[in-house]
Amino acid sequence: MPSRRTFLAASAAIAALPVAPNTALAAAASAIYDFPAIDARLGRQAKHRQIMAVNRVADGVVVGYMGHSMDAYENAMGEGPGAMHVGAVFYGRGVILGLNDTMWKTYRLAEASKRRGDVLTVQGSDGHPFASEFAMLVRRGAFFLVCDNALTDWATYLVTTAGFNDRTIEAVHADLRAHLVPGAMLVPAGVAALNTAQEARFTYFQASL
Repeated sequence: MPSRRTFLAASAAIAALPVAPNTALAAAASAIYDFPAIDARLGRQAKHRQIMAVNRVADGVVVGYMGHSMDAYENAMGEGPGAMHVGAVFYGRGVILGLNDTMWKTYRLAEASKRRGDVLTVQGSDGHPFASEFAMLVRRGAFFLVCDNALTDWATYLVTTAGFNDRTIEAVHADLRAHLVPGAMLVPAGVAALNTAQEARFTYFQASL
């Protein structure tokens, strides 16, 4: 009969074994998410790194936060362009910030966002209200990560509540996935992307309080 010490040693050895990934699921995920590109973006060399969590539209305040963060290091602190590597993770109801102008017009996202309780006071456009500001941030090296789970939630809302019941949730979800803003990459879950960024030495800032 094995001793308690032998049993514990065997148990520890089993626990230390790597868990084999589900190769079919991994292959499917790789077809949807460009993990090497995400890793490359997170791994870009920079003295300072900051990731901003954006779970609400909140009148686009993230635009100012990202710009001010880069300006402070580049100009006020005299460290020059590229000193601050800044990104944003769009998740929750704020994920629509990661969708391009076509999606904002097609699904009337400005109207839908307000109905869901978000703050959006920009007038004069049915398209993405911050498209030009986002483009400027990208030119300066900023990037965006877009939560796929949140896109599923929005697709469900658009079909079941917002009047697009002539389409399936799957079709709307696929449409949203295919129309991200320039400089954006799709991630499975925004909460996991925030953790991955912090593990890559990005400091965390909640940008939609």
